[in-house]
Amino acid sequence: MSKTVIEITGMTCSHCEQSVAKELSGLSGVVSASADHATGTATVEATAVSEQELADAVEEAGYKAVGFQTLDA
Repeated sequence: MSKTVIEITGMTCSHCEQSVAKELSGLSGVVSASADHATGTATVEATAVSEQELADAVEEAGYKAVGFQTLDA
């Protein structure tokens, strides 16, 4: 399993966080997902998911993923 931190532009409130986390959590292979508008990031723990899938989910929520940092868990 790996942990990925996604830099996201446009999140301004807790509703934004919920929208992003919901879309990310719906991806196959995602074990957990959370977002923080104060830092402009989301953190995803997953068994197998591509950066493109993560970016698409963020975009589906109405925001833009601008960077990824993957940490091995």
